Amino acid sequence: MHMKLLVFSAFLWPTAVMAEEPSGFEYEWMDQLVDTVGKKDRQSKEEREAEIDEAAKEEERRQKEFLSRVVVIRWDKTETDYTDDNVRRDVRSRTGRPDALFFPEVDLYQNGRKVPDTTVIPANQPAIVSDVAPSSVLSAVDAAAQIPRGQLNASQWGEKAHQLLKMADRLWFMDRVELREAMFLLYAQIGRVADNQDFPSPPFYEQVGPLPVNYYYYLAAQLAYQEPALLGRLTDPDQSASVQYLYTQIQGGYFSPLKLDFTEDNEFDLETFNENYVVHLNGLPVDLDPRGQIDIFPGVTDIYLYRNDSGHGLSERLETIKLEEKIYFVRDVARKKMGVTFKDQLFYHRNECIPEVDGDILNYLAIYQKLHSKAEVFIAVPENGNPNKVWIWRYDPKAAQLIQVGGGPDGFPVRFVGLFSTGLVYNGASLSYDNEVSGDGATSVLLEGVNGQVPVSANLESGAWVFDFELRGHYNRLMINMGFETGRPTSAASDGWVEYYQTPGRNRSDTGETFVNNDELWTYETAGCTEVDSDKDGTVDTLQCDDELITALNTRNFNRHLYLGAGVVLGRDAALGFGPRIAAQFGWVNMPHSFQPTLHVGYGYQLPFGEFTGRVRPIVDADLRGGVAIARARSLQFDLEADEDVKDEGKVMPVYGINVGAGFTF
Repeated sequence: MHMKLLVFSAFLWPTAVMAEEPSGFEYEWMDQLVDTVGKKDRQSKEEREAEIDEAAKEEERRQKEFLSRVVVIRWDKTETDYTDDNVRRDVRSRTGRPDALFFPEVDLYQNGRKVPDTTVIPANQPAIVSDVAPSSVLSAVDAAAQIPRGQLNASQWGEKAHQLLKMADRLWFMDRVELREAMFLLYAQIGRVADNQDFPSPPFYEQVGPLPVNYYYYLAAQLAYQEPALLGRLTDPDQSASVQYLYTQIQGGYFSPLKLDFTEDNEFDLETFNENYVVHLNGLPVDLDPRGQIDIFPGVTDIYLYRNDSGHGLSERLETIKLEEKIYFVRDVARKKMGVTFKDQLFYHRNECIPEVDGDILNYLAIYQKLHSKAEVFIAVPENGNPNKVWIWRYDPKAAQLIQVGGGPDGFPVRFVGLFSTGLVYNGASLSYDNEVSGDGATSVLLEGVNGQVPVSANLESGAWVFDFELRGHYNRLMINMGFETGRPTSAASDGWVEYYQTPGRNRSDTGETFVNNDELWTYETAGCTEVDSDKDGTVDTLQCDDELITALNTRNFNRHLYLGAGVVLGRDAALGFGPRIAAQFGWVNMPHSFQPTLHVGYGYQLPFGEFTGRVRPIVDADLRGGVAIARARSLQFDLEADEDVKDEGKVMPVYGINVGAGFTF
């Protein structure tokens, strides 16, 4: 009973308190609540927009993973590099990869990611430390930590130190934060085990600056200097004190720092560099100063350039305890190896299909390919800096070798497609004829003659079987085409196409008006003539003809359509002529005498048989068209004598149809 009263009193208390507040308190409280909720809504909206932006960027990065990557090696003492538009257009066309991305040669340098085991062949280079490697390293560290100092003798401790040292190879390159703790604890444990062997000797003890130190305690202190929170992970008091002492020495400036320099050819622009790269040192992102430099301490430093837009840049594992220079030029070293040495090896036997390059470079190529496993990798070199003389090689990951795609100027950048197709086309402006004036769907065309009018049956629902011969040129996504098409009416009753004979240069008057029923331009046939021999000498003196004349018409079983067009092709193989496309086309048709502008949507597909990898490849193609036919001066279309609607349709009529064909690229 007392509990119920207590609960009831607690429920009523806020109401009683509010009743004692001055007037307006409840409104102020509600306003504050509304403001708080509104603020949360605004924050959540901003957060949602940020999430949407990040998702869009992530999707863009994901899409770029599938695009071909071209590493352009800049020729010595020239300016032509991966940013040159001419090089990009040429390489995209000759490789058939219009969406290819371009990168500098330094990105190919992967000395840091090369595994320490020199027996590993390029094709087996793992490129990235496995996500399960830290757990296996930590297991080995925990097992060693459980061994008391007196349990093993000095030689056994030395053997255990070498075993742990091999475990470090599992974390051979720190390119992300997740590897740092395992490496820190491993370094500290190697230092403890090395202390227990009771004799200081390399590789466990080294001279760092002025001081001989337990080298792995020092490396642990070096990692802790970047991330002091790691010191809290050490539970052994002696081990923690040893690392803490060296950490204090580094912090106090006892060891002289040296500089990493990211300039290239003595040039550096911080804003441009930051747009392209994020620098990671031992897995942590860092900022460079305006000169492109940053201080590091002697020891082991894993250098990694992450590309903001599209993946991985260079990597380097730098051990500096024996480095005499005080500045290490990161990109210049990479440029010398990949831009000079690599280029010289490629051009030593430039005409070989498979060039010989040294093992390190093959390792870098294999690693770079695995870092971008969804993309093809090409190497391009503008000879002597000439953007119109680019040599191109493609890396084959299965064989772990380079294969020449094209050499210098000998690879013509334009690809061609020769195609024969057939199909059905509806052309509302096409006039077919038959010998019967009457008939369904026919309109009488009355042609003026000297002695009357001559009717012709004109079919306004004209369909045609067409046969098309086409030549296309492809340069990256651009397509230019030209062709010849001929067609025959599909109607069984039709006797072919009918049109006036044309008189070139005289189909319009001086004022630009179309001649209609102008005797000066008509072509006539006589109804009949009689030979007259007036003097009876057996020789024809005169030719007597009837007055009745009829208009002569041009009739053909097949008409002629000449056309030119331009468009764009989409998809990965657009430069080869394969993939979806959209194009505009303009044609000249003789029967009916007309212009024919059309829009086209089509698709080219490479047949999946045979080993066709060069310029010559089989193609099947489908094309949909839609447009109009516009009657030209002196056409039967202008003489349709029917109602006004038919007259209008006779001058501008719809055109649509479909073609299917096959051919070859070359």
